[in-house]
Amino acid sequence: MKHFMKKIARSRLFAVVLAIVLVASVATVAMAAEDNPTGETKGVEKGTYDTNYTVTTVKSVKSGSAVVGAVLQILDSKGAVVEEWTTTKDDHVITSKLVAGAKYTLHEKSAPKGFIVAPDVPFTVSTDGSINEVEMKDDWTKVTVAKYSNATMKLLAGSTLQVIDSKTNDVVYEWTTDGTATRFEGFLEAGKEYILRETKAPAGHTVAADVVFTVSTDGKEDTVNMYDTPTTVSIRKVAK
Repeated sequence: MKHFMKKIARSRLFAVVLAIVLVASVATVAMAAEDNPTGETKGVEKGTYDTNYTVTTVKSVKSGSAVVGAVLQILDSKGAVVEEWTTTKDDHVITSKLVAGAKYTLHEKSAPKGFIVAPDVPFTVSTDGSINEVEMKDDWTKVTVAKYSNATMKLLAGSTLQVIDSKTNDVVYEWTTDGTATRFEGFLEAGKEYILRETKAPAGHTVAADVVFTVSTDGKEDTVNMYDTPTTVSIRKVAK
């Protein structure tokens, strides 16, 4: 099976981790060391805003690099948006908004192209100064395209195929089949409709009709099959 990976950073990721790590800032740690030479951890009063926490942005498990373009939200227990931001290569910092002991939800409003919106992740801000780690994983889209002869049910080589955006009619990708299936990972957009079109059939076959498909939004792998019909010619020799 041929694997196609668009040559951009996010499509090379095996998996994506959105890590929201609530950690004491350096300045706060230094201050605590001076005020508390014994090293004893002091709790934060429930119901007060905890300003000593930061939030780190999207990281790749495989490369450790930041993932840009995910829209994230912190929701309170009533569903109100406390904070919303679009991830960049830099960490996102939240100050004076998270209440110690309160429950929140990490919500992904939209994922970058090629990725699936992750399920919500609830978390509670600690009251004892300990580190809270909240992990969210983004799956990526997976689409396999296969070209068959409907006479032999074998994969065909030599067919020129296109994946087309059904709204804009733009050609997203074009290739010639080599007798194996072609797999797109983290390339096609979740929830979007595309057209698989054959512009040239292999020798001995007719061009197939377009196949319309929509990329899954739940991380499920999509399989798109197209079938070519062999040409048939009947020759009869008759007397003059």
